[in-house]
Amino acid sequence: MVDFPPAPPPEALASFPSRTLSAGRSIFRLHHRELGPFWFASTEAEALGGNRFDLSSPDGASYWALQPVVALLETLVRRPVQTIPAELLDRFALTEASIPQDLRPIANIPVKAARRFGLTAEIHTTDNRQLTRGWARSLASAGFRAVIALPRHDVTGRHRTLTLWGPKGEHPPYGWEWKPTTGSVGSVVEDLARWGIRVVPVPFEVPTIRPK
Repeated sequence: MVDFPPAPPPEALASFPSRTLSAGRSIFRLHHRELGPFWFASTEAEALGGNRFDLSSPDGASYWALQPVVALLETLVRRPVQTIPAELLDRFALTEASIPQDLRPIANIPVKAARRFGLTAEIHTTDNRQLTRGWARSLASAGFRAVIALPRHDVTGRHRTLTLWGPKGEHPPYGWEWKPTTGSVGSVVEDLARWGIRVVPVPFEVPTIRPK
C-alpha cells in the first residue's frame, strides 16, 4: 500500500509549490566515463521498471543533484554497503554544470505546501514507479520544467535531487548553451567517508591457505 494518491489532472496543479534555480547555480551528475552527462531517459506509463520521474516517449527525464555527494549516493550506494571498490569508482566521471539561465518553474516537492496535494515523503522512496511517473507527467503537463525531490539514500533529509524534463535522448537541456566540467570522482571521496563509506582498492594478491 502506498500512502499518497495518484496525480490529479494538470489543471489542478497550477498552484503546486514551485522554485527557481538562478543562472550560475551548479548541478551535478555521476555517469559512466564513456557517456556524456546530458541523457534524458524515457519510460512508458504502464511499465513496471524505469526511473522515478521518467516521462513517456517522446519525452524523458535527466537526473541530477544539487550537491555532488548526492550524485554518488543515488548511483553507487543504493544498498547499505560500507565499502566501494576503487576500481568501480574509476568507471565513473562526475560532471558539474552551471545553469546558463534561470530555471523556472520547478515543482518543489519537499515543502509543507506539497502536502495540500496529498503527497507524503513516500513519493521519494516508493518502488511504485507507475505512481511516481504519473505525478511527473501531470507536473510536466502543468508547465513545470523540472522537479526537486529528496534523495532516497540520504538519511539526513537535507539534500536535494533535480530532475530535468525534455525530449528523450542525449542533448543539452532546453536548447541552452551549457559548459559542463567533467572530472574524476576523487574530490567527493572524502565526503563519502563522512557517511561511513570507504573506497578501497581490490587486492591483487589474496592470501591462500593450502588444505591439509
